[in-house]
Amino acid sequence: MKIAPSSIYHTLRFQITAVIILLISVLVINTLFSFYSESQRRHDYNALQSSGSTQQLFSSLISRSTQYASAAPRDWDTYFRDLGMYGEDLNNIILKLDTTLLALNDLPDIQQQWQIYSQEIHKVRGDLAEPKLESVAQWVVAHQAELEALSQQIDTRIKTMLEQQLEKQRLINIALLALSLLVGLSALFALNRFFSRPLQSILARLQHLAQGKTSSDDAITSRNEMGTIYSAIDELALNLDTTFNLTRSVNQATSVDSALCFVYREYQQRLPIDALCLIRDSNDTQSLLLERVHSDQQLRLQENSRHSKLRCELCSMIELSEPLLWQEDTDWNGKHSALATYLHDAGINSALFFPFNNQSGSVLLFASTQPSAFNEKHLQLLKNAGGQLQHAFEKTELVESLVISAVSGLSKLAESRDPETGDHLARMSQYSMILAEELSHDSLYQDQIDNRYIRDILRFSPMHDIGKVGIADSILLKPGRLTGEERHDMEFHPAIGGEVLKRCEEQLNASGHSMFTTGIEIAEGHHEKWDGSGYPHGWKGKEIPLSARIVAVADVFDALTSKRPYKEAWPVEKALKLFDEESGKHFDPEVINAFHRALPKMLEVYERLKHV
Repeated sequence: MKIAPSSIYHTLRFQITAVIILLISVLVINTLFSFYSESQRRHDYNALQSSGSTQQLFSSLISRSTQYASAAPRDWDTYFRDLGMYGEDLNNIILKLDTTLLALNDLPDIQQQWQIYSQEIHKVRGDLAEPKLESVAQWVVAHQAELEALSQQIDTRIKTMLEQQLEKQRLINIALLALSLLVGLSALFALNRFFSRPLQSILARLQHLAQGKTSSDDAITSRNEMGTIYSAIDELALNLDTTFNLTRSVNQATSVDSALCFVYREYQQRLPIDALCLIRDSNDTQSLLLERVHSDQQLRLQENSRHSKLRCELCSMIELSEPLLWQEDTDWNGKHSALATYLHDAGINSALFFPFNNQSGSVLLFASTQPSAFNEKHLQLLKNAGGQLQHAFEKTELVESLVISAVSGLSKLAESRDPETGDHLARMSQYSMILAEELSHDSLYQDQIDNRYIRDILRFSPMHDIGKVGIADSILLKPGRLTGEERHDMEFHPAIGGEVLKRCEEQLNASGHSMFTTGIEIAEGHHEKWDGSGYPHGWKGKEIPLSARIVAVADVFDALTSKRPYKEAWPVEKALKLFDEESGKHFDPEVINAFHRALPKMLEVYERLKHV
């Protein structure tokens, strides 16, 4: 499964590239500053040369002018001689000063001051053909102090400017050094946080996983590829942990109910499930049976409810053995299959259907009340554990069916030896289940009764008279009234039945299973009476197990309303009158109240299965 970071900014490629670009940027900045420093040093060198040149030029101008002023010519011959000497030197000095000072762009006020002096010198000199050299010399001598001050100012200003430039470069160098250190440390921190440290955590996680340690206290919060890799490893570890726990649960499960419970507990930590159901394909009736429901919540899911296969997408899934993901907001709109409608009406808005890859037609339903609760990741999780899930239920179903079939055979055997005829076991088990369902809704015992309890009542109530296999035929089949001793032996059959089932339970306990607790309660206690006058133990009131109190009412109701060789069937009204009379004596008053509320359902069974 391909997993990508949520954004390009969180990818390792982007983060490493950003660090490299930052380092290159700092290197470029340092290089550019080096070029700038080199150019600045060249400029400073030129400025320093200009300072020395101007001092020499001003000194030469003043000295030559002073000499010429003290020995000015008095005839034309001397004048023309000096014109070729002092006059030419004067022109060269002024031209060089103009050129040199013009290059000092950083000293505009100095340039402006010299321009004033230069213009005055040109003005005093007059005509270039016959310049007034003596006047120029006298002007220079007169302004000697000012020219010297200007020369000194140029030297001072250039030195100050150079010192400032050096200080500026020093500060820039310090700033660049600090920036380089900051960027370098940041790069090291980023590489450690986003690469080195996560890599060490990943390696440690893999080492723990190799040692069989699927859990870890460590975690990576990085959103780059390292965090993604760690999350994938963590997900793998959780999947392995779920598989290991599920495998252990397979060995602990003793029934389909316990298998459902184990699977529900394990996957509740990984999936947003509110219920786990077992669905079976009933090929003979063209319907799907919602056989088992396990949930911590009160959901409107009824066990043993049947739903037509017509237009049901689940049927094709069973045939192909492919898991199916249903989301209420996308998959169920407009669909009218009976199962989809039932689940929707029961408050199920998302579902994962997981069929077993065998011929049983069994499907696990992972149900949620939240819309869009599941995704492909959840579906893949179930696919990975498919073998363990299937094995868990195949094993427990086989154990259950073998044991229950064997003991049910004994129950049938016991019934066949009894003079009672008809479908007594089928009717009274249905009556018992209906009574248990009624007591689970609104009674003093509703907290004691769940779906598993109701199912155990249905399953084990036919074993109530299994103890009759230990009663002699001379007593069991005697057509007339029993003697006191025979009655005593006959009343011992509940204890025999309890002992038979206890032996079965001991064998199962030796192999790590438990199944017959409810059957033992029913076999031993179904002839006990509320007032303590029953047999074989004389239990009273709530000393009698609730399951036995329920079966007692169902057993007597069927016995009274069914035809026997020694009597006719009682009318239902006559039986009801007897139950009212025996409430608080033979029967638990709370069970009798439930019996009256459930009577319409019981009469449906009576009409469908009654013995004619």
